Amino acid sequence: MFEEIKQVSSDPIIDDKLRQAMIKQMEIGYQQMYEINLQMANDMFHLESEAEVTNDKTVKGEW
Repeated sequence: MFEEIKQVSSDPIIDDKLRQAMIKQMEIGYQQMYEINLQMANDMFHLESEAEVTNDKTVKGEW
């Protein structure tokens, strides 16, 4: 879509606005990926902590 609009546009101001809009969308996408990765990392850390506690209890015979 960007390429199609760019071909129609010969105005550098329009090209700059399209480039800025595309960069803004990329920023939003990267922010969303960051939030998803952070949540996954936190979930994994929580699971690893639970597994460690379970393992310790099993070794100590508390289960």
